[in-house]
Amino acid sequence: MGNSTNLLRLRNLALVAMVFFFNGLFAQLSGIKTIPTDYASVAAFVTDVNTQGVGAGGVTLNVPAGYTETLTGKITLTATGTAANPITIQKSGAGVNPKLIAYVGTNMIPTITGDGFFVIDGGDYITIDGLDLQESAANLDITTVMEFGYALTKASVTNGAQFNTIKNCTISLSRLNNASGIAPWHNGSMGIAILNTLSSVAAPLTPTAASGTNSNNTIISNTINGGNAGVVLIGFSAVAPALDLGDWNNNIGGSNASTGNTIVNFGGAALASNPATGIFANSQWNLNVSYNTVNNNNGSGVNHVSTLRGIFLNSSSPEASATCNNNVISIYGGGTTSQLSAIEIALGIGGTTNTIDVNNNNITGAYLTATTGTFYGIYANGATPATLNINNNNVHDIAYSASTLTGTGAIYGIYKSGLSLNSNVIGNIVTNITRTGTTGGSTYPIYLTSGYNWIANNNTVSNITISGTGTACTFYGMYVYGYASTVHQVNNNIVTNINQNKTTGSSLIYGIYTYMNFANAQFNNNSITNLTNAGTGTYYGIYASCATGTSNFSISGNSTSAISSAGTTVYPYYLLGGGGSIRNNTSKNITSTNTSTTAVVAGMYVGSASTGLEYNIFNNVIGDIKAPTGSNTVTAGSARVRGLMLASTGTNTNVNVFNNTVY
Repeated sequence: MGNSTNLLRLRNLALVAMVFFFNGLFAQLSGIKTIPTDYASVAAFVTDVNTQGVGAGGVTLNVPAGYTETLTGKITLTATGTAANPITIQKSGAGVNPKLIAYVGTNMIPTITGDGFFVIDGGDYITIDGLDLQESAANLDITTVMEFGYALTKASVTNGAQFNTIKNCTISLSRLNNASGIAPWHNGSMGIAILNTLSSVAAPLTPTAASGTNSNNTIISNTINGGNAGVVLIGFSAVAPALDLGDWNNNIGGSNASTGNTIVNFGGAALASNPATGIFANSQWNLNVSYNTVNNNNGSGVNHVSTLRGIFLNSSSPEASATCNNNVISIYGGGTTSQLSAIEIALGIGGTTNTIDVNNNNITGAYLTATTGTFYGIYANGATPATLNINNNNVHDIAYSASTLTGTGAIYGIYKSGLSLNSNVIGNIVTNITRTGTTGGSTYPIYLTSGYNWIANNNTVSNITISGTGTACTFYGMYVYGYASTVHQVNNNIVTNINQNKTTGSSLIYGIYTYMNFANAQFNNNSITNLTNAGTGTYYGIYASCATGTSNFSISGNSTSAISSAGTTVYPYYLLGGGGSIRNNTSKNITSTNTSTTAVVAGMYVGSASTGLEYNIFNNVIGDIKAPTGSNTVTAGSARVRGLMLASTGTNTNVNVFNNTVY
């Protein structure tokens, strides 16, 4: 018995000795490491930390300013940090950032198995700070250039890349590669990619735990120059009740101007057939994309000839919330028929509690080569969160098509569709839009359709010029279509300085158009002023149409003035359907320059109320309504100039008119 006990003790001592021996051979890394004292290269450090692991307090590699390293292949970091033991690779000292220079690539298809600089493979709590990536000047074709700069991938379905930070890096890529990517990859070369794939297999994964997502990563203060896309996030398309299997809380740009990323000169590959995107996100929850500067051609780029987007928060992500605020976006198209959108939102489908914010963004751009292509400033394309906020954005200085091109595509400053429960479009400015062309098309500075509860208040549309030839020149300053709205507010909006200069134009012109579809709708204190229509199309200043059950609406405090139209019909106000009060509105200095005997200019047109409802028209002021070039030949009952025009033909309705001033 004694011998057995002694043998057991000896065996245990031997095991302990072996543990100490192997730990001595593979001591975990901790503390400060430097180049060239501890390691000859960044690649050598990564190889060592992958082998040794991370010890107490974590490990930091200081890379001296001005250092350059030419890679012989892709760097893949498989080690992981923790909150207490992080991994950091950072610039050390004053001067230019250290730089990794690309090797000679062998792939042309964008995929994680292709050519790239640096991969974080399922690692957590890793920070890369001030380590630049530079395409090699020797890589001159689609095969040899890199497909990505930094990539965050997954080690397994239960081990994603989380709590990582990439900041203060400059990534310079070639724009040559616009090839179609293998899912879950974006087209062409990408600056920073966070992807639902393994580092060695180009196929999307199905995570089985929240630990298998790429979540809580931060991309801030970087400059990405070139490539086909700047930052790309593609997660798993999670569905309820397992939404935690999607990517959560990724942060692109931070919370102030000093942390935003600068993404410039992306796209522009010769004969590109695939889209280019500044920031692309798919299957993300609680995503932040804010304070970024996105410009596909700052003077050193090439206008993209295919579909082009500045920020694209793509579809899926049920019940997802997102923030897309305070970005500065300049977008320049070089195609003819493709779509351009500065911000496109399709995230957060089927929402009952989620919110998407698109606020305080500054957008400009041009599409001077367009024949039929469409331009969107902000394009909420089928996004159906519980609440969608598009507030305080500035969409300005948009130029479309050329005098020698057809120019038939539509321009939308702000476009929203999709049945969100609550849609708020407040305090936006859409200004300085010019378009031309030999045929012409439609211009919608603010176009809002679908949605249940609408608040579209305090917006300004100004300085819109439509030129060229052809008959097409449809214009809506604001279009707001309610869908069974329990709240419908279109208040305190301004449409001013609109010039439709085409004498051949015959399309409809609207200052503000709204369709009200529920009781107690409000259309108050809006202003339409300084509008000129050189064409023959009908002009409507304020056009309010109501569904049958729209009772007790309020159309109050609105003003239309300084309107001149050559069309046969000029209506500063056109009101029909529903029932409610039309009060305290003004219409003045309204001119028809049409010379025909069939033209009509009226200060206010009021059609039929809905059956069983009534209009109360009072305290309105209508004056200075004129047709100075009109013919004196007038058919009985068809006077050219009319102050208050009552055209009610409905039965069982009352129109009460009192205390109005008409001159």
